[in-house]
Amino acid sequence: MKAHHVIPAQYCFALDFKNYNERIVHYSDFSVLYYQFTTSISDQTIVIADGCADFQFCCDASQQSAVLWGSVVTPTIINYQPEKTYCGIRISTSISRKISYLPYSELINQGVSFGDLVQNGSSFLDDLYCATDFSSRVKVLETWLIQSGMLADSSIDLIDHCIDKIINSRGTMRIADISDDIGISERLLRKKFNQAIGMSPKQYSRIVRFQDLINDILYGETFHKKHHTDFMDFSYYDDSHLIKDFKYFTQMTPSWFAKEMLEVNMTRYREEG
Repeated sequence: MKAHHVIPAQYCFALDFKNYNERIVHYSDFSVLYYQFTTSISDQTIVIADGCADFQFCCDASQQSAVLWGSVVTPTIINYQPEKTYCGIRISTSISRKISYLPYSELINQGVSFGDLVQNGSSFLDDLYCATDFSSRVKVLETWLIQSGMLADSSIDLIDHCIDKIINSRGTMRIADISDDIGISERLLRKKFNQAIGMSPKQYSRIVRFQDLINDILYGETFHKKHHTDFMDFSYYDDSHLIKDFKYFTQMTPSWFAKEMLEVNMTRYREEG
């Protein structure tokens, strides 16, 4: 099942900050994206909608912090401490909604501090500070993630099946068809999806469709072979819908976005956990 393993992209950290690194690890029941960046004198960036939760940690001894971010719906400015190193964990939508810390739907468009929970009986943040490079921080994050038990629930339910159908169709499957396949009414599906994810299945489908395009631009070969000019054939039926979504999700036009991404080096290393 793909729903537990699909991790969307956030290009903003590589675009606005320094020394961005990321690594995706595939475990048996789910996948995790580990990443790291260093803020510059400019201490803010604009994150885009991805439907996922991020655990983010400041690795500075004097500014230690732990924040759990939910997905935003529209481009949102996030502020950080300047000239600090941050590392993070991003998990799929399907796993995000099962975090035992609090209901995921309450995290949409906000972040909450959970530093007290992290420091309770552990030296986790100190270990992150003492780690000297990205690889060693990934090991610290991985150990904490497994030992914390926050992601212990990997069972598959109706919402997972809905998420999986949306992802496999790259966000193009009609919600009415999904409800028919699952065997519940469209109204009940919308209600349960909103309760679990904090947004409608239609809104989530739009995010998935756009993230599919973003991933092709950042990591795929097809787009680069077309010399950054042809945006079609990425789950969009016409230019007007594509341009509308680009402006909605990034506040940029497609051509401006491609120009900006030419300056960004993003390589997603993959390994088995």
